[in-house]
Amino acid sequence: MAVAIALTLILIDGFDVAVMAYAAPSLSRAWGLDPVTLGFLLSASLFGMAAGSIFLTPLADKIGRRRLALISLVIISIGMVLSIFSADAMQLMAFRVVTGLGVGGMMANLNVLVSEYSSDKRRGTIIGIYAAGYPIGATIGGLMSAPLIPVYGWHSVFVTGAALTVLMLLVSWRFLPESLDYLLTSRPAGALAKVNGILAKIGRPALDGLPVLPAAVRQQSAVAEILSRPTRFRTLALWIGYACLVAAYYFANTWTPKIVAAASGNDSLGVTIGVIANAGGILGCFIFSALAIKFRSRPLLVWSLGLAAAAYLLFGLVFSQISVAIVVALFLGILTTAGIAGFYAVAPDIYTARARATGIGWMIGLGRLVSIVAPILVGYLISGGWKPETNFFLFAIPLAASTLCIVALGISVRRTRPAGMLEAAVAPSTTTA
Repeated sequence: MAVAIALTLILIDGFDVAVMAYAAPSLSRAWGLDPVTLGFLLSASLFGMAAGSIFLTPLADKIGRRRLALISLVIISIGMVLSIFSADAMQLMAFRVVTGLGVGGMMANLNVLVSEYSSDKRRGTIIGIYAAGYPIGATIGGLMSAPLIPVYGWHSVFVTGAALTVLMLLVSWRFLPESLDYLLTSRPAGALAKVNGILAKIGRPALDGLPVLPAAVRQQSAVAEILSRPTRFRTLALWIGYACLVAAYYFANTWTPKIVAAASGNDSLGVTIGVIANAGGILGCFIFSALAIKFRSRPLLVWSLGLAAAAYLLFGLVFSQISVAIVVALFLGILTTAGIAGFYAVAPDIYTARARATGIGWMIGLGRLVSIVAPILVGYLISGGWKPETNFFLFAIPLAASTLCIVALGISVRRTRPAGMLEAAVAPSTTTA
């Protein structure tokens, strides 16, 4: 139930973020926006997502995964509703920041919740399925935008997103469970009763009392854990690698529909390319999930990133050949989103439950701070006369750098691996790295 709700929520997040890219051509004409202003508008939600990941997600280690998910949904609902009534680019930009704030707090938090409800053996597979929710939502956004915007205008997709978000707020309030790892480690009021309620639902015997935590777990704060040796090096590798990946990912997601529409003179073709890339993202997550049954997540991530860099180079070469570019866009979506699924699968094992939301939230938040620059930079480059395909060559470089970061991470963890917090709580004699 936890994974199913989280999958649906990440789907809604994907829809809420992606609709801005699909509305961009219509909105640009309606308000007469230049490329630089449009670039800032497309980056607004990314700025909010970065802030949400950095400042909201760590609260999940203090107030719980469920409570933060509900707070984030309220924020997203407010941002989407206000976006409907935007009168100009500045207002819409502000409301997109609010929406992104909630999405940022939601995504990393749900990643942690799904990871904690997944078995060690199947974590990569389940995280891959979960990660598919974002491109599924983005694809649904494109499929709905194509018929809605020409008839009802750009407002229509924001109305749809707001309605879906409010609906999932109600569903989550009723059915979303708290993390068992959080209850065992943070121990809020009534933790034992809540733990036993969850154990009953998954067919496990009730506990007479909460397990004794190891001294190292009790004494070390979340910030101290993620910045101490040897975790510090792994943290930097994750943060830099993820930042490089999402910079390339969000450049493609936010600008490709507009670039293709401008080059072809056909807005629908731009939307089609965006939908195909996001559809490839869905396929990429499921391919990653299937491969993760047999192979470890980290090597799969290395291959995904390396091949994604090659796909960006190829897309730039065949950009003017629309039929070929459509096929390459599919593979581009497959590989980049598989890379994101890989980061989501690899990152939770680096931290214990007490620091997991903080570590992953900061990874995603700081990564998005870097990714914000991508759409804005492209706006300036296009205004300065850069050919559209040159941007794809440019963003192959951070993908190659991301590959090297994960290789370095693998070298660091080859001999040591931190024990999971839940395992440590149940078996206090287990040592943690």
